[in-house]
Amino acid sequence: MKKITLLFAFALVAAVLAAQNNQRYQTAMTNAQAQLDSARNAADFQAVANTYARIAGAEPAEWLPLYYASFGNLIAGFILVNTDLPKALLTIDLSQASLDKAKALAPQESELAVLQAYILICRLMENPMAKGAEITPRVFAELEKAAALNPGNPRAPFLRGTYVLNMPEFYGGGAANAKPHFEKAATLFEQETGRGLLPHWGREENAKYLQQLAQPAKGN
Repeated sequence: MKKITLLFAFALVAAVLAAQNNQRYQTAMTNAQAQLDSARNAADFQAVANTYARIAGAEPAEWLPLYYASFGNLIAGFILVNTDLPKALLTIDLSQASLDKAKALAPQESELAVLQAYILICRLMENPMAKGAEITPRVFAELEKAAALNPGNPRAPFLRGTYVLNMPEFYGGGAANAKPHFEKAATLFEQETGRGLLPHWGREENAKYLQQLAQPAKGN
């Protein structure tokens, strides 16, 4: 009887500690999300990435802090491309490193495939003419993988729409070819609810693209 009582006590302590750890994780992630939402420049996004990296260090089994560490450095990289290309490329390398760790934890996560496509797009910014032929098929492959893993993920068609929009019409790009992807994304964004700490970016940007595409071209 004493042995059973001790086992129950150990189990109860373990449950309490697990609940406390989970609460600390949720609080840290919520605070980091607020920091991400208020970020405005490269330094802000790099600071956010560092915050998430610290959370990832404390929670080595969780892929989500690594995702956001990668995302923060990615956005910083996009901002830096036009002003400090060497620093931008280093920042993108940091983004990729965090994403690689996240993919090792959750190889079938659709959001990670979308983020990989996003990183590839940023790398293309270094030299679009030289890198386009190599990177474009890889971008589409990652977005197709993301859609296959989760057909309800709106960020896959949204990112595809932005990429197609900026491609030459000769290669299948342009507004007419991009619009169906934005429309599909809009439908999926309407269906996406209750995301909590999960990625939920893209809705407002997608709506803006659709609004722009609905406007008549200048000169018409």
